[in-house]
Amino acid sequence: MKKINVKNEKLFKNKWQMIIYCILFIILIGAFIYLGTLDYDESLPDNEQFAEDFSLVSEDNVFKYVNATDALMVANGTKGIVLFGTQNEWVNYYAHIVNKVAKEVGIDTIYYYDFVSNRQDNNGTYEAIVESLSDYVTYNDYGTPEIYAPSLLVVSGDEVLLFDTETSFVRGDIAPSEYWNSFNESAKMQELRNVFTKYLES
Repeated sequence: MKKINVKNEKLFKNKWQMIIYCILFIILIGAFIYLGTLDYDESLPDNEQFAEDFSLVSEDNVFKYVNATDALMVANGTKGIVLFGTQNEWVNYYAHIVNKVAKEVGIDTIYYYDFVSNRQDNNGTYEAIVESLSDYVTYNDYGTPEIYAPSLLVVSGDEVLLFDTETSFVRGDIAPSEYWNSFNESAKMQELRNVFTKYLES
């Protein structure tokens, strides 16, 4: 019986080729690991995100999202403007008016702080904001000072130029679209125009 010899072909022609392939393989694995750990920031710029969150506000708005620490700095006297809000239609309409006047007079940044979760959690920094604004905030039925939305704080030269809570406590079944009729909107815009102009001059 004739013996059949099977020729074993080497995967690599020589050891250098094997080393090169191993190095390339290691580099490839390393690249996958590195790319997998990169933090891809897919978030929108603040103005675009704000326009998505609040449909009445144009995309070229002045709002910048901040946390409680940033809002506290303004409450403690640092020059700045903070809109205290949350995602509802009252804030939507109010932010629309604030943005229009800010752009008209030349204010390029207004901080936006959604404080509701911090208030619910009794966040210490939120409580410090309330304490700093104790002469302006509203006291609830239990005698506890709180911030309500929307509220607008304007501070310059250690002076509170405005703490506006006009639509934080609207009673009855009136909708924001009804409340902000042409007369009320015009009056609010003039009030904000005066305050913002003083803010820019101080």
